Amino acid sequence: MQMIDDLGDALAVLHDPGFVVPPVPAATHGVAWLRATVGRFSDGESHTRRRALSEALLSTVDPKALRAAASSSPHAHPVQHLAAALGLDSSAGTIDAVRVVAAAYQPGTGDETAADVAVRTLVDTFGGTPDESTAARIGLLVQACDATATLIDRARAAGLEAALRDTPPVPATKRLATRPTALGNTRVEAGEVVRVSLHGIPFGAGPRSCPGRTHALALAEGALTATFDPDGSVVADAGGPVVAAAGGSMVTGDGGPVVVGGSVVAAAGGSVVTGVGGSVVADAGGLAVADVGGPVVAGGGRAVGGSAVAGPISGSVAAGSGDAQ
Repeated sequence: MQMIDDLGDALAVLHDPGFVVPPVPAATHGVAWLRATVGRFSDGESHTRRRALSEALLSTVDPKALRAAASSSPHAHPVQHLAAALGLDSSAGTIDAVRVVAAAYQPGTGDETAADVAVRTLVDTFGGTPDESTAARIGLLVQACDATATLIDRARAAGLEAALRDTPPVPATKRLATRPTALGNTRVEAGEVVRVSLHGIPFGAGPRSCPGRTHALALAEGALTATFDPDGSVVADAGGPVVAAAGGSMVTGDGGPVVVGGSVVAAAGGSVVTGVGGSVVADAGGLAVADVGGPVVAGGGRAVGGSAVAGPISGSVAAGSGDAQ
């Protein structure tokens, strides 16, 4: 199978109606039924209608609410937050079933027997009617499942921008050529299936670009802005009113004083944070959070120098580790 890895050629394929998603056979139950009933594996009018169902579901979900949910519970699977936001059952059993289906969603990639059972469970949980509307709900969760969780894991190690650029959670997609096509020095014959690299276009492009891009980014950003104690427990959302670190212990303020080890560190009236254990000063406009461990001066939402970590309270986390950010 040829790989289309040049960005320009990949974009050309994804925008070309002469390249379609490889078809899947019709089916009446299990994961094969799901594939045959969602927009992901359909084409033409069926794809347009089914994609519209997914887009309508996503339109009911406020990305800001997703971000806040992921920030407050960053250890929860992102699909749990999405299911809850969609008004669907978000219990552990449902999330486990989604993960089983996700592992076998692409043909030939997982335990289809287990996935068949999980699809039946999800159909029953979401109303019991195996129709396109139910498939759209299941499909949204399944398609968000591994991709979003993987994005968050990689972003925690490398940062969100780098993870999207260098190691997209879905590295490639397949297309079937319906006519002979020349792509630079590559010739694709009619009936040939090619793999299209998504490096540089992590959410795809063209009429099949990911409809949940904004929601996936909201979940990732929320998970990344949570603040953790050294033991891994969540102490506060870095998008909250005040977050400070002192000697490795996380403290928060919500309009009252910030306390570290029983001592008042700062009077937080919503805007002032002052660190201890060294010459640490944080922004007085409520825009910065700072760790200790070296000289730090934060202002206007930025931190400079030392081994401190700082980020704007209202946005994405920015980090400094010895270098000015």
